[in-house]
Amino acid sequence: MVLSFFRGDDGVFDTVDRQVTEMLGACRHAFDLASSALLAGDEIGAIGEDVRSTDRIVNQLEEDVRRELVVHAAVRGGTDIGIVLSSLLVVKKLERVGDQCKNIFDLADQGVRIDDADRADFDEHRSTVSRLFAEAVEVLAARDEPAIAAYTERAEALMSVYDDRVNELLSSDRPSSWGVPQAMLARYLKRIVANLDGCARVVSTPLDRSDIDLDE
Repeated sequence: MVLSFFRGDDGVFDTVDRQVTEMLGACRHAFDLASSALLAGDEIGAIGEDVRSTDRIVNQLEEDVRRELVVHAAVRGGTDIGIVLSSLLVVKKLERVGDQCKNIFDLADQGVRIDDADRADFDEHRSTVSRLFAEAVEVLAARDEPAIAAYTERAEALMSVYDDRVNELLSSDRPSSWGVPQAMLARYLKRIVANLDGCARVVSTPLDRSDIDLDE
């Protein structure tokens, strides 16, 4: 199904739509796997290989999109430059999401685990963030400004929660061996949410009027 995230009169954007959808699906898979490793036993090698191989897929898709759009821009000149730049920004943000998923797995690989006392809260957040991937596909396809605004509102609320979490951990009485990984996890979750939100806003806001942080 062609979702038409990016409007243009050239078939290259149909391909980009499909690749963005594939990247979102791959990133969600990596996130779910990496999160599960924080709840697993000691044998997480297979999970790690799946996370890394999925990230390689995401990276390859980003390279494919960049290559296709460079060729398109060379042939068409500046006709679709706004769409090209928006597309490039979206796939770059998704490539960063893949990196953050690897970072979450790396915490598990270093021995970090979610204990029983924190399990319910962690399960709620990993479920919420996982759903944001599917919702991103929906808002990208619809290009409906109220829907994107609602998505952004939810994302910003989550990011605020993760900022508050880091601040709470700074004054926690629990040992740093627990608090530091928890703070890192909160930051990784925030960056994932920020980049997903950035993808949604890119397709609805002209780049010259956008306040999207290119370094998210």
